[in-house]
Parts: sequence; C-alpha cells; structure tokens
Amino acid sequence: MSAMNKSEFDIDRAKRLVEEISENLAALPEDSARYAQLRSEVQDLKAMLGRADAPVPMIEDKMKSVHGLFDRAAVELRADGVRAGIFLREIGRMLGLD
Repeated sequence: MSAMNKSEFDIDRAKRLVEEISENLAALPEDSARYAQLRSEVQDLKAMLGRADAPVPMIEDKMKSVHGLFDRAAVELRADGVRAGIFLREIGRMLGLD
C-alpha cells in the first residue's frame, strides 16, 4: 500500500462522495441518536472539504473516522436503506485501504 501524497488524493471526488453520504443520512429519522455521531463527523468532513486550505492528512484522518463509524453502524444503516457497503468501499478506495 503506497503512501498517498497530495496529488493522489482526489478532493473533488471526496466532496461528491461526502455530499452523497450527507444526503443519505439526511433521509434518516432526524431523532435517531445512533446516527448522531456519524452525522456530526460527516458534517465536519464536509466543512473541512469546503476549506481551500484544509490539509490532506487531516481530511484523510476524518475520512478514516467516518469509515469506522460507517463500519460499526453498517447493519443498522442497511436496515434503514442506506447503501453502507458502497460508501465503505468508496471511502476505503480513496484512502487506499482496498
């Protein structure tokens, strides 16, 4: 697994992915406490991606955090109709985990 340098990390792809994840999470019941942390992490990641000066290692760490939360909530997310596996694969691919 090669270390990623700045040029390899696709910020635009990350933005599109996070936007899609965000829309999926928004469709879930608002009062669902079990998704609160996931929503909050995704919002943080979205905000980070929106900043021109956000350092890539910070973005990658936040994506790893979102990946971990998705992984732990995958069963519930799937039960609620979210394509968790696809998002996990996409995030994993972007981070070079696959």
